Amino acid sequence: MSIKYTQLSESLRISQAVTGLWQIADMERDGTRLELTQLSTAMLPYVEAGLTSFDMADHYGSAEDIVGIYRKIHSQNKPVQLFTKWVPEPGPVSKTTVRKAVERSLTRIQSEQLDLLQFHTWTYSDPSWLDCLFYLQELKDEGLIANLGLTNFNAAHLGIVINSGIEVISNQVCFSLLDTRAKHDMTDMCLKHDVKILAYGTV
Repeated sequence: MSIKYTQLSESLRISQAVTGLWQIADMERDGTRLELTQLSTAMLPYVEAGLTSFDMADHYGSAEDIVGIYRKIHSQNKPVQLFTKWVPEPGPVSKTTVRKAVERSLTRIQSEQLDLLQFHTWTYSDPSWLDCLFYLQELKDEGLIANLGLTNFNAAHLGIVINSGIEVISNQVCFSLLDTRAKHDMTDMCLKHDVKILAYGTV
């Protein structure tokens, strides 16, 4: 199998097929305790096959802990690219809250810097989502985050982010033959500002 790679940013080269770890949350939904070291070892065949990029989130159960164990035990293997997401509850958010969320992910992943932090908001009607991104940009400037991305943003609000001077490199959205919403305004916006589309639900 031939795996293709793409340069998401100057510092981040990823496999074009990204492995999502959202299933971990479902596996733990009924209170099941997973063997995290065993699950981290299950990442090895993906990495050896060239599928070196993994996508997770702060609310995907133990996903961040699993990849952290992988980094600790298998760091001698091929480099991996670890994407996570931060999805805050609606409402006012302080700089301290944002820092704690990023530091929690860093602790779980056992890293000093997040390869890609993708931000998602539940609602645009609460303007605190933009505050969150300004605070995340500060943490990027500080070096805790290598790259900032978005998840499920529409073209209009992506434009607000870009015009606010926040340095995002990607937007993860649903994109398939059945759902082509990202094909028009979103694609135009991303091409204009060199923002990559990370598509999920493609198959």
